[in-house]
Amino acid sequence: MAGWRPSKRDIIGKPFSARIMNLRRHHLAALWLGLAWLAGPLAAHAAGARSPVYISEFLAENRGGIKDEDGEHHGWIEIHNSGAKPVNLEGGFLTDSPTNPAKWRLPAVTLLPDKYLLVFASGKNRTNPVGRLHTNFRLPKLGGYLALANPAGKVVSEFSPYPLQFTDISFGCARTEPELTGPFLQPTPGKPNAIQGRLCAPEVRFSRPGGTFTEPWVLKLECPGAGVVIRYTLDGALPDSQSPIYEAPLRLTNSVQVTARAYQKNRLPGPPASAAYLLLHTNALSFKSNLPLLIMDTFGRKRPTSAKSAAVHLTLFEPANGVATLTNPVALSTRAGFHERGSTSRGMPQRSFALEFLDEFDDDRDLGLLGMPPGSDWVLYAPNSFDPVMIHNPFAHQLSRDMGCYSPRTRFVEVFLAREPGPVTADHYHGLYVLEEKIAIGKHRVNIDRLGANDLQPPAVTGGYLLKIDRLGPGEQGLGAAGVQLVFVDPKEPVIRLPQRAPQLEYLRQYFRDFERALNGPHWKDPAAGYRAYLDERAWIDFHVLEVLTGNVDALALSTYFYKPRGGKITFGPHWDFDRALGSTDGRDANPRHWQTGPYFGAAWWNRLFQDVDFWQLWVDRWQELRRTHFSQPNLEGLIDRLTGELREAQPRQARRWGLQPRGGSYQSEINHMKNWLSNRVDFIDRQLTPPPRLSHAGGAVAAGFTLALSGATNAVIYYTLDGSDPRLPQGGIAANAVPYAGPIVLRSNAQVVARAHNPKQHQTGGPPVSTPWSSPVSARFTVKPR
Repeated sequence: MAGWRPSKRDIIGKPFSARIMNLRRHHLAALWLGLAWLAGPLAAHAAGARSPVYISEFLAENRGGIKDEDGEHHGWIEIHNSGAKPVNLEGGFLTDSPTNPAKWRLPAVTLLPDKYLLVFASGKNRTNPVGRLHTNFRLPKLGGYLALANPAGKVVSEFSPYPLQFTDISFGCARTEPELTGPFLQPTPGKPNAIQGRLCAPEVRFSRPGGTFTEPWVLKLECPGAGVVIRYTLDGALPDSQSPIYEAPLRLTNSVQVTARAYQKNRLPGPPASAAYLLLHTNALSFKSNLPLLIMDTFGRKRPTSAKSAAVHLTLFEPANGVATLTNPVALSTRAGFHERGSTSRGMPQRSFALEFLDEFDDDRDLGLLGMPPGSDWVLYAPNSFDPVMIHNPFAHQLSRDMGCYSPRTRFVEVFLAREPGPVTADHYHGLYVLEEKIAIGKHRVNIDRLGANDLQPPAVTGGYLLKIDRLGPGEQGLGAAGVQLVFVDPKEPVIRLPQRAPQLEYLRQYFRDFERALNGPHWKDPAAGYRAYLDERAWIDFHVLEVLTGNVDALALSTYFYKPRGGKITFGPHWDFDRALGSTDGRDANPRHWQTGPYFGAAWWNRLFQDVDFWQLWVDRWQELRRTHFSQPNLEGLIDRLTGELREAQPRQARRWGLQPRGGSYQSEINHMKNWLSNRVDFIDRQLTPPPRLSHAGGAVAAGFTLALSGATNAVIYYTLDGSDPRLPQGGIAANAVPYAGPIVLRSNAQVVARAHNPKQHQTGGPPVSTPWSSPVSARFTVKPR
């Protein structure tokens, strides 16, 4: 088993264990604070370096913590893979006996990098890799032996012995320094061990928060408590017990990233703290913008690529009184990782980047910024030559949110990218970017259940799954589903293909097999047996309508996301990537007055759906509803004006930095081009459809005998009902109770008027494979007051 090298963990000696076993439980607080085993070192095995796979935490007596699949509380053991590669644990062993290292054999379970495996120490002896694992032994509370051995029987992680344990208090290793061990008041099964609390050293305080400076100055580090030793680094690395000791204030004369951590006898290391201090060159002091400013500083470390992330520090400045400078108060300062992103855009001069906010352990860090809710994953999108007006993505995402669908939130920022050691200069100006949320599962993004490792049976196994239709990445197999190549987003492909997650992958495969059979079967239009049983029809329509409005040439074929919530149906969205849309320079979307700017009606799944005239009618209904609100010309042009208004000051700087000149010679000409394109787009689609009728009154309380007039196109017949039912039957027929409008309607009792226009000569050509003569419905409720 690759990566399983022996390393003995011999906790502080037996005399302490003997003393502990004789203590009463009510002396627990004094015990934690006073005894040397609390944060004792572990002796390395003479055979070699520490194994990347080790026992990171265990709990001997569990009364109020997690339960197993039988609803029972049992002790547990947590195994951590701290390495950079997956490790197959099959054939390894857990044991409570130093003379029997092969006591309980691990099944075929793969542990991914920086992940954890939880095994219940219950004595139930369960080894099914797609279920909860249970050892054939329990952990004695009064102390004992616990070890992990590799398939060759060599011990790679050992507590020999572990001391007296206490109810619901776990014991384990310090993060990044497993040689240091102690108890944890808050057990964290399956997660990183705690770094704060009464059993840890305090947090280091910095005399000045991170930010920019122009003159040399002195930084002081402080940490309260007796016997505290502060260790620090100046290169972004996490301090450990071998790092330099802070003995005097630090004089800062150049850009630097300071990370510090407190160490204290008989305690685990404290939480690390860090700050970045950026020296500004005098030529950067005069830079001003109406937009937020973001400095990305790598301090001369490696550059990112599309395949590998690089470390970077982000410092954000918001406008104060409408003006942002690089000396404004810092709005956000954080460690991060970044890499180049995009497909064809990756080869363009101004690169787009993926950002991941990180804590000092390089774990995800959820932070909110610029009015957007907390998250760890973000994108810096560089408006490229396809998008000279620079608002395509913010424009489309805002419309989607206005329609009631989640779509990534966006903010414009100007970026300085410093890749060399030294001060931040004016030459580091990297241009205008759109900072946007990366599509991810989360409370503030795609708000569905995140699929856990143990969600293997219904209803848990039914979701959530986040996928996309796109090109496969390096090493990806994807999933062939109902004639479409899918890419796993969450869970990621290496996760969902783990042997222990096989039921999840099989569930997803079967769901799409069933969907394909329903979509292409003899009863495909049946609401219960057909395609509607597998997809969220309204969400699909909303997704498609916006893609068609924008003329997105990549729609439904690339960067097309959808998800399946737990207990729910396939739901299209969120939207992503509109650079080649809205009259871009791509060329395929140049003409707004035809349907085929993208594969809207020929893409897999959709080509079948649009053969159902009822599905197409829903599309028409939604389009005409939106034309009265979010897709109205005043609203579309107002949104364009608001977004471009934010960019007018920065646009000349962007043009000078990257040499991208607007069509027509001015930025205003690009704005006019987008408005004209959209005006023609909505007019073209409107003319393809039967216009909806108009009501002379919006509804409400009226007197008995009130007359309601309906009006519409001259070639159409208006059909209406007074009981709230639809004048149109499924598949396009006329309802038996629908009345053709012949003159004003006299209302003598309460009525729910629903009206549609019907023009049998109206056809949609060049787009959907079917046509509908019907308009969308209009309706109004009238309450008739007696005379």
